[in-house]
Amino acid sequence: MEPYASLSRALDAADLAQPCLVIDGDRLQANLDRLKSRQLPQTLRLVVKSLPSLPLLDACMAALDTRRLMSFHAPFLAQLLERYSDVDILLGKPLPAAAVRSVLSRFRDRPARIDQVQWLVDSEQRLAQYLEIAAALDISLRIAIEINVGLRRGGLDQPAQLDTLLGQIDRASHLRFSGLMGYDAHAAKAPGGPARALTAANQRYRAFVERCAGRADGLTLNGAGSPTHVLHQQDSPLNDVSLGSVLLKPTDFDLPQLADYQPACWIATPVLKRQQGVSVPFLSTWTRLASRLPGRSRDSVFLYGGRWMATPDWPRGMQTHRLYGLSSNQQLMTIPAASDIAVDDWAFFRPSQSEAVLLQFGDLCVAHNGVLGERWPVLQN
Repeated sequence: MEPYASLSRALDAADLAQPCLVIDGDRLQANLDRLKSRQLPQTLRLVVKSLPSLPLLDACMAALDTRRLMSFHAPFLAQLLERYSDVDILLGKPLPAAAVRSVLSRFRDRPARIDQVQWLVDSEQRLAQYLEIAAALDISLRIAIEINVGLRRGGLDQPAQLDTLLGQIDRASHLRFSGLMGYDAHAAKAPGGPARALTAANQRYRAFVERCAGRADGLTLNGAGSPTHVLHQQDSPLNDVSLGSVLLKPTDFDLPQLADYQPACWIATPVLKRQQGVSVPFLSTWTRLASRLPGRSRDSVFLYGGRWMATPDWPRGMQTHRLYGLSSNQQLMTIPAASDIAVDDWAFFRPSQSEAVLLQFGDLCVAHNGVLGERWPVLQN
């Protein structure tokens, strides 16, 4: 059943009248239940950039019975460490040395919090930077190593390169080796399907694990992501799978292997104006005639805001106009003339991703059974 009517009633009842990010809590719960029913053999790790709200993370961690997170942003990491004393946090990318120093200095007097973090390194240079900071502050860091399993976005290319980094870690009293991270998102859209690409990625991952020479017990062996988590079964080299976006399912995740997850978030925005036909400056005669063609009759609406990383979703047939262009203030959209949407009604867009879009609207509006009952603050940049 389409959610737009119930979400519109919920937004109206809450007296909202500006663009907002709304989450259908019932669909989110259905996605959580679907993920849990898969009974993946790996431990789940939630990606914070994709679920950038502490209450949202709380709800997902509770539903999935996990206390593992992945963070990509130093300000987010600091907020996580202030909030949680019992989560394991793996960095999803190497942070600049200055960012690491800032976080470590803030929590220097709380070493237990620092010990919750696995800091990701991708090179000898990055490892040397982190060691210098840890030695200067006289603190111990857990170090995970990024490996390239086919995405070609950095990390160690060859398993033999592990020897040098592991030797440096072994000789440093302020560092401890905690695991590997190899992201395989490229496999999800591989020509011919993901199976072959994922098999190759897993083979590369196993070669790195074998190079750890007896250290694998107790290590975090992280990988996957929302696009590929469903493909990692018992034969996977991973023991730790990251995901996040699939629980809200923005349009970038409309993939065949994720077909049984539901879209659960939208940008909702009021309609400010509706005009008969479509009239573009300097081309008004031609565009008006084109908008009244039999079987293609269209009207114009102007929205509160616009230019989002999002796809028009409701009313059906709503489109941008390639000649008029986009606006972040009052965006023109064209709609079928037969559409009954009116001024002050709500138009809905599906975000293309969650990690940036969810941060643009203030508190997230969460609806359950057609009632807007909660506002979830987002993490602060």
